Amino acid sequence: MNKKILLFLVIFSLFSIPAFSKAGFEFGFGSGYIFYGSTDTKDRNKDLGDTNQTILATDALFLLPMNDFLVFSLGGDAVFDFRWKGSNHIYLIDYAFLTGFKIFPKIGGLFFSVDYALGRRTDFVELDNDDDTLSTSWGNGFKFALGYDFSPHLNSSIAPVLAASLKSMPRGGSRDNLFCVSVKITKHK
Repeated sequence: MNKKILLFLVIFSLFSIPAFSKAGFEFGFGSGYIFYGSTDTKDRNKDLGDTNQTILATDALFLLPMNDFLVFSLGGDAVFDFRWKGSNHIYLIDYAFLTGFKIFPKIGGLFFSVDYALGRRTDFVELDNDDDTLSTSWGNGFKFALGYDFSPHLNSSIAPVLAASLKSMPRGGSRDNLFCVSVKITKHK
């Protein structure tokens, strides 16, 4: 099924070769909150106790306008959850490749997007009783976003973008849900 989706996206983008002259990019940073699904991950985080914590999110996308209201996107994102207390730490890094569409319903620069995500998470754990590097299996999920592009007509300019997203990623028998708010820079044409 995944091969069929990818094949559809490739064929769809080839029909719009003239759109490549209007290609652009988007790059952003943000923060958020992660709802871990695995009991092992929750227990490990609980074992660390009250900690210092920083969550950073970043993404980069190649944008290919199909028309005035539909933009094909291809790129990736990463979410870093750093937790530490003294010399003990747990660093959880979620990363994914993304492909999907941004839809502009012609309400200013308002948009929503749907992306297919292929990703995994790698955990770096250094606790008094546990020192390990663990990686989940690769999972297929989806990322949904709602935002505002201050360059709504996809004109030739660099403009800020504000967005909130929810990425839901299966991790074997569990599912991580990552909620992020980002400030981005986009360049059209």
